[in-house]
Amino acid sequence: MSGILEKMMSSKSSDIVDELNLYTHYGLSVTKKLGVRLVDAFRDAFSVDDDIRRSYYRDKGIGHAKNGRYAQAVAVLDAVWDNDGDDVDVALHLGIACVKTGEGERGLALIERAHQLDPANTKVSTVLGLTYVQEQKYDLAVPLLIKVAEANPVNFNIRYRLGVALDNLGRFAEAIDSFKIAAGMRPNDAKVHRAIAYSFEQMGNHEEALPYFKKANELEGSAA
Repeated sequence: MSGILEKMMSSKSSDIVDELNLYTHYGLSVTKKLGVRLVDAFRDAFSVDDDIRRSYYRDKGIGHAKNGRYAQAVAVLDAVWDNDGDDVDVALHLGIACVKTGEGERGLALIERAHQLDPANTKVSTVLGLTYVQEQKYDLAVPLLIKVAEANPVNFNIRYRLGVALDNLGRFAEAIDSFKIAAGMRPNDAKVHRAIAYSFEQMGNHEEALPYFKKANELEGSAA
């Protein structure tokens, strides 16, 4: 029994149903074996090639992460990652799942690894930049988010989080510029107007801050 199978069988997400699904999914390949060499195929009918097994659990784990089942994703992808530490998508989704389940440092390290493996991948760069903001590593977040903001000019979350990072670094004028772009995308989002107001306040510009505070209060009042 392979190393992956032993780890999977010891985790909650790997039970007999998973094994049956795996054999069903790859039943065609088993059938082909039977047609080629009946005796050998009969002996191997209940064994699955390591690459096929890894592919099955890789897809299953990534699917868990994409659907918000982060604990299950960690349980499945841990063993896949142990077997192959150069898979960008596994590193990314296992990293996201770790962050979501409270393992921030480990999750960040995995997402950083994904970025090292594929630095041109905009999705990975975006996730890494946003995770840096979440982990309050603002100096690392800013250059990444500036780059991905150029690649995704209409992404509200990127522009807003870039503003948050810049504000926390004391780069208030740049933060205001980023927040204003975000406000243009979501003019009825109170938190963006309040963020602009706070940045103006920290610059000592109370008069400029006032209309944004007022707008934020109006939007919050209408939403109540």
